Amino acid sequence: MKEVERPLIYVDSDLYPGGQFVSDSEARISVWDLGFTWGYNVYDVSRTFKGKPWQLKEHILRLYRGCKACRFDPGMTPEDLERVAIEVCSRNENLLRKDKGEDYRIWIEITPGEYGFLHGRPLPAPKGRGKPTVIVKNILIDPKLQALRHKIGLHLVTPSVRQAPPFVRDPKIKTYGRLNHILALHEARLVDPESWPLMLDAYGNLAETHIANVFLVYDGILMTPTTRNILEGISRSNVIYLARQLNIPVVEGDLQPFHLCNAEEAFVTSVSTCIMPVSRYNGIPIGKELPGPITKRLVEAWSKWVDYDITCLAYLSEEERAKLAL
Repeated sequence: MKEVERPLIYVDSDLYPGGQFVSDSEARISVWDLGFTWGYNVYDVSRTFKGKPWQLKEHILRLYRGCKACRFDPGMTPEDLERVAIEVCSRNENLLRKDKGEDYRIWIEITPGEYGFLHGRPLPAPKGRGKPTVIVKNILIDPKLQALRHKIGLHLVTPSVRQAPPFVRDPKIKTYGRLNHILALHEARLVDPESWPLMLDAYGNLAETHIANVFLVYDGILMTPTTRNILEGISRSNVIYLARQLNIPVVEGDLQPFHLCNAEEAFVTSVSTCIMPVSRYNGIPIGKELPGPITKRLVEAWSKWVDYDITCLAYLSEEERAKLAL
């Protein structure tokens, strides 16, 4: 049997001094790495369109702001990291089936490394060691799953688990230390195995899902939660930019489940989904059509902006389209 070619990832750490490209099936990380032992890490995710990186600089800028807030140095310049990320995509580009609409997430993870405090290896580190861990990898975006979600919409469910307030963990830092997000996901999927959790903040306002920001249309106005209790999503900023280009007013404010239950339409935004319509919230149908008229305008504007059908419906086969009754 022919061996399946594995994607390459880039790792720069004490185990891979100077940085190396290795198969994802062979890469190693130290059991002492503080990103593993303490969840002391920052990460960010951008993507490609037609195999080419999109808004990579913006995501790297947010990544470095997170590292600064967490008080550790990535050990390389943003420009060097951008070059590495572009090279990772280039080395893995041959694995993409572009005719099927496949693209990559560009996943970047940084930790302080394996030398640190308490359960980490003791300081000072031996000469020539004690460097940060930097990992850059590609994860496939499945266009069939994207198309299915655009056709049937997402079901959002609010679990009992709340968004951590900013005085506990600043949501502007994109870190893996989000156990509440994982528990929220598990709880939501007890209600619906295909649902996403939409958490509330400590005061009962809509916050965010485990991976996305939320927008809704209420009384004809496009609304979204403030950034006080959410990650400042770059895709969220893209929607606001496009809305202004289309003369669609956007209001940022405190929103409650009541507003979403009674919304005329709703959608979520994230780096891989871009814009994904919401069909139900806690079992309640949203709107009269999917996607709603404002959502549809924004989807069309984004698709035109990147010269790519972000619904991925255009990349389905005739048989697949028939199954979705397109």
